[in-house]
Amino acid sequence: MLQSTSRGIQISGAFIIISMSSVMIYWNSYQTKSADITIVNLTRQTTEISIKTCLKNPPSLVGHFVFHHFNGTLEDLNNKYQKYKPELGGKFKPLECQEREKLAIIIPYRDRQRHLMDFLSHMPPMLLRQRVEFTIFVIEQDPQEKFNRALMMNVGYLEALKQDNYSCFIFHDVDMYPINDNNIYKCSTSPRHLAVAVEKWKFRLPFRGYYGGVVAYPKAVIEKTNGFSNFYFGWGGEDDDLGARLAVVGLKFVRPAAVYGRYATPVHGKDKGNPVSKDRFRLLGNAKSRIWYDGLNSVVYNVSKIEKKKIYTHIHITVDRQKLEENVKLKNIELEMQHLKSSPINKQ
Repeated sequence: MLQSTSRGIQISGAFIIISMSSVMIYWNSYQTKSADITIVNLTRQTTEISIKTCLKNPPSLVGHFVFHHFNGTLEDLNNKYQKYKPELGGKFKPLECQEREKLAIIIPYRDRQRHLMDFLSHMPPMLLRQRVEFTIFVIEQDPQEKFNRALMMNVGYLEALKQDNYSCFIFHDVDMYPINDNNIYKCSTSPRHLAVAVEKWKFRLPFRGYYGGVVAYPKAVIEKTNGFSNFYFGWGGEDDDLGARLAVVGLKFVRPAAVYGRYATPVHGKDKGNPVSKDRFRLLGNAKSRIWYDGLNSVVYNVSKIEKKKIYTHIHITVDRQKLEENVKLKNIELEMQHLKSSPINKQ
C-alpha cells in the first residue's frame, strides 16, 4: 500500500508471479513527492522456464546397432548408468525432456542370469536414446512349480501398478535383444507385437499368427482382455491364447516393419522346469470362453521378496497351483451367478 505525506517517500517492491509453465519477476520502484504520487518503472525482468515434451522420433536414434554379450558385473552396470540418475528400483527418466507415458517392462524369469545381464546391458541405452521413461520388472517364479510365463505377466502387471501409475506395459522375453532403435518401445491404442524378425528364425516370423517374444500393451487393453490366462504351466500355448482373447474383444495386433522389429537371440538349451505343456491344445480349445474368469481377476500368488536394485526391480513369487485352480473355478461360478441374476427371466 502507498501512503502520501508532506515528505518525499520512496518505496521499492518486488512482485513475483508464479505459474505452472513460467516464472515472471517484476521489479518496480515507486516514488512520491509531497501529495503527488509518481510511479516510475525502473526495471522489468521476465524469466520463463519451460520443460520440453519428448519428441516421437528423437534425433538421437542410430537405426541398426549390434548386440554384444556383457562380461561385467551388476556393479559395473550400476556405475555405467549412474550418470542417468535412475531412482531406486530402476526407474529411468529422460534428462533432456519430459515423457508423458510411463513404461513398465515385464520380464518373466527363472534361472537365466546370463541372459538377464545381457538384457540389462543392452536395453537401457536404447531406451534412453528413445527418450522413454521406463522401469524394468523381473518376475521370478519359485522353481518348485512348472514355469508359467503368462501368470508371471499377470503378476508383473499387478505389482508394477502398486509401484506407479504405468500406462504402457511391454512383456519381454529375457533372451530377445532389439537391434534397431527405430522399433520404438511405446504403446498405441492397439496391442503391438514388436518381435517381428527374430534371429533364431532367420529374421522371419515362424508363422503368421505368432505373437510371442515381445508385445506392447496399453493399460486399457490389458484390462479389457482380463490380462492373460493363468493355466499354461510349462512351455507353449499362452501366446495363442492371447490371440484368442484379442479376437473376443475385437482387437488385433499391429506390427512395425520387419526392418525395424529385428531381434538378436542367443543359442541356448531347453529350460529346466519348463517342459512342453501337455494341456495346451485342450486349453486353447476353450480359450475364448475362459477370458472372463481366468486372468487378472482370479490370479493367486504370494510375493516372497521384492528387491529394489539400482537399475531394476526383482520380484520373487511362489504359486500354489491347486489354490489357483480352485480360485479360477470360484470366479467362474461367481460370474455365472451374476449372469443369472441379471438375466431378463429372473428380473420378472
